[in-house]
Amino acid sequence: MPAEPAFHPENRQLYTALMRAPDQYQFDNAVATTYSLDFETALTIPITIVFRDAENRDEMLRSPLALLQSVERMAGRMAIYCDRGRIKEARPNAARLMALYEKTIIEVSAPGSGAFHPKLWCIRFKPEHGGQPTRMRLAVLSRNLTNDKCWDLALCLDGKVQEHTNDANEPIVQLLRALPGLANSATRPAAPKFLLSLLRDLERCTWEDLPAGATRVSFAVNGLNSSTWSPQKGDRLAILSPFVSGDALARLSQGYDQPSACQLVARAEELDRIKPDVRKHFEIQTLDERATRYEEEDRDDSEAADLEGLHAKAYIVERGSRLHIHLGSANATTAALVPARGGRTQNVEVMATLDGPKSRMGSIADTLFSEGFHRLLTPYVPSAPAEQDAAAVAEKVLEKLRIKIAALPLDLHCTQLAEGVGLELAVAGNTAPIEIPPGVKCFIRPITVANEQGYDAAPLLSGTAPRIAVSTVPLSDVTRWLGMRLRDAETGVEIAFTLGARLVGLPEGRDAAVLRAHIANVENFFRYLSMLLGSLGEGSFLESDKAGEGQWLRRLGQGGNALLEPMVRALALAGDELAEIDQLIEHLKDPETGKSIVPEDFLKLWASFAPLVTTKGTRK
Repeated sequence: MPAEPAFHPENRQLYTALMRAPDQYQFDNAVATTYSLDFETALTIPITIVFRDAENRDEMLRSPLALLQSVERMAGRMAIYCDRGRIKEARPNAARLMALYEKTIIEVSAPGSGAFHPKLWCIRFKPEHGGQPTRMRLAVLSRNLTNDKCWDLALCLDGKVQEHTNDANEPIVQLLRALPGLANSATRPAAPKFLLSLLRDLERCTWEDLPAGATRVSFAVNGLNSSTWSPQKGDRLAILSPFVSGDALARLSQGYDQPSACQLVARAEELDRIKPDVRKHFEIQTLDERATRYEEEDRDDSEAADLEGLHAKAYIVERGSRLHIHLGSANATTAALVPARGGRTQNVEVMATLDGPKSRMGSIADTLFSEGFHRLLTPYVPSAPAEQDAAAVAEKVLEKLRIKIAALPLDLHCTQLAEGVGLELAVAGNTAPIEIPPGVKCFIRPITVANEQGYDAAPLLSGTAPRIAVSTVPLSDVTRWLGMRLRDAETGVEIAFTLGARLVGLPEGRDAAVLRAHIANVENFFRYLSMLLGSLGEGSFLESDKAGEGQWLRRLGQGGNALLEPMVRALALAGDELAEIDQLIEHLKDPETGKSIVPEDFLKLWASFAPLVTTKGTRK
């Protein structure tokens, strides 16, 4: 009997559920790739891991202290790689916290000058008790790390690390191994310390309980070398792709004699650009516009602006008695699927293939065009392609400029001043100046600076000034992230995005300054301890937002909500919590006066724990 339809719209998977550890396991490390990213969504990942059992996670996502504690705990334990220039504009409430996250997010570019486009998570979980194998999770997605409400696709695989090598994982291993080298060579950060060991485990991981009735899984990566993946030929083909190009569709339809053998679901606006002699090879439908709304994706020329439409990508092939489901990041476009020749760009893409007998997996009609998904579709009716107006033309000009600016190796120089830290922006190395199109204004600012307009970046970009001053900020507001805004004066069209620079001359104690800025009083100190130790006690330590220092201290040894009990439990379990408290107390000292917001009575209590605490997870 065929498995449940793999593309049924009611099969929902929350992005944050990918981070949930199996029973009796804990999150260890993760590497992710995405085309575009926004900071707010990126911040939900560590808070999901740290507060995995919290009932009030939505409340914690609105709490700067909860975000602060989760980012602190996950620092150095994950790495997220995204296409350069595709980080969305940051909101003020996330800006300062991103100082602690700046080593986690790395901007990269595709070797073939296309888009860095794979969407993937590789997560390692360690057992809570000895004698159990390391477990891993691999998610191959069509969704970016953004907060859009897309109808997307995700393949989530769980497995355990064994002694023998699993050759099927080699394409994913090669992709992850290549990531550090795709960053800008002039400002390239060091590779994550955990990456090599994670790759060794991935090489030996066997995936369990394949979905959709599949009996085998394999992977492919495009854009890293001369080989290019495309779906193998079969008896019937169905394509689900928001963006399409004529060359790619012509190649995909080769070998299929009848239009009924090739079915295509794509965006109507994209199909209108395809020549009729290519479209005639397909039976075509589109997603009903009433189904939902979708978010940006790259087109074949890597210059598409934000759009609405279908976002999932899949290729389903019936071949004899077997069914092959290919899903991942690759649209049916030239940049994604056609080998790069004659100066043509090629994207980096990742695809996963599930295959098995049709008796288990079903047919194309069973899997893709089941009743649940079919009701979201409508027959494609051609219309004349919309003419580009002045705003559309201006947007293309700004997108081309975005790509050029994002490729620059930027240095953000820090100078300690009496009133704060002075920031000056420079381009590292011998880089050719960028020609600013007529009528275009370029503004830049540190993301922690509230000035939305920013500072004129044209002198730096055009090479007329070696450096430009971009603000003076407190040490706690220094980050490597810069907000960039491009504006066409004639049409008023704007695009805004975030760029990463290399910090040069960063004064010592920046991370501690960020902590002091958020934990600025006794109340916040105890709230922070409440979250840090929350999983070791019963409930919350915070009885009232107006609780004074005396109330906190009187409750140190009282009842189920006591602070003393979870501290003793943390000591007995030899976890990381006490080492984190020790580090927190040190960071909260003012470097000039030595004073701290930590109450003296708590410091006296801590004096009985401190001699027993060394580095994380150990006891003296």
